[in-house]
Amino acid sequence: MQFGNKSMISGRLQREIKKNIDNKKQTILFLNRRGYSTFVLCRDCGEPIKCPNCSITLTYHKYENALKCHYCGIQMPVLKQCPKCGSEKVKYFGTGTQKLEDEICRLFPEASTIRMDTDTVTKKNSHEEILNKFRNEKIDILIGTQMVVKGHHFPDVTLVGVIAADGALNIEDYNASQKTFQTIVQVAGRAGREEEKGRVIIQTYNPDHYAIMYSAKQDYELFYNAEIGIRKMLKYPPFCDIIMIRFVGKNLEEIQNLSKKVYTNLNEIIIDKKNTFVYAPVSSPVDKIKNKYRWRIILKGKLNSKLLNILYKAIDVQVKDGTSITVDINPNSMM
Repeated sequence: MQFGNKSMISGRLQREIKKNIDNKKQTILFLNRRGYSTFVLCRDCGEPIKCPNCSITLTYHKYENALKCHYCGIQMPVLKQCPKCGSEKVKYFGTGTQKLEDEICRLFPEASTIRMDTDTVTKKNSHEEILNKFRNEKIDILIGTQMVVKGHHFPDVTLVGVIAADGALNIEDYNASQKTFQTIVQVAGRAGREEEKGRVIIQTYNPDHYAIMYSAKQDYELFYNAEIGIRKMLKYPPFCDIIMIRFVGKNLEEIQNLSKKVYTNLNEIIIDKKNTFVYAPVSSPVDKIKNKYRWRIILKGKLNSKLLNILYKAIDVQVKDGTSITVDINPNSMM
């Protein structure tokens, strides 16, 4: 249901957090985006502020007062002017764990909070130190990314809030729904592990998506039936193997030509085109990381010794130093 919430914390979640604070119980808030603002944009020309080494936008980190790339690690000072048009209308958008922490401190100044993400877990054993502090010092609210999801037992945690639960559903990945379901179920499992019943509040823009609905119910069977039906219809694993051939190199023209050559080889060698589909080479969703360009070819088919031999023959091309070809079967990430 839509309630017109403008805060990143819904009215219902705010009330439940307040109830936990009053009852001396603990809360975990999960948001799988670190930093303060997830992208920076010029409002005059619309130009996003991108990493010079990677094809992604930089993330604003308030506490360091810096822009950071979460792929190559580069750090830049905050920009006061747009590098493209010179406008001073540079604005910050999106939400990360730092902004969520600020919002929680504003809404609940009486509460103690602690944050666990890549930015706070920088020293040896700091991961365990944060968890032990949360547990032993009875800190009211733990804010964290994927690190807070797995395998932790906190007797006094009776509330879990999942912020932006549908973030992973928007990425180009056949595993997106499964990953979303697994993550929500795992983080929900941190609540109510003792006698008192736990509560889980999931904030989403897609409440009718089956991964959201069935994770809220923690119904594995319903999710499986929905997911397996979609995978069968779209010929995704386990009904078909997805084979990704990735081309990485510093020279864009070279990897484009290389990918076209391998694509031509595949089409010449593959005879059974009814059961093996080869998609033309395209740039990867993140098409440059650490100044190396990334292209890919996707194949769909049943992997067997015959198809493996075809792959070996197709990628048997001359490759220059600094350029690589890799083959990934049913990859965990399509990025």
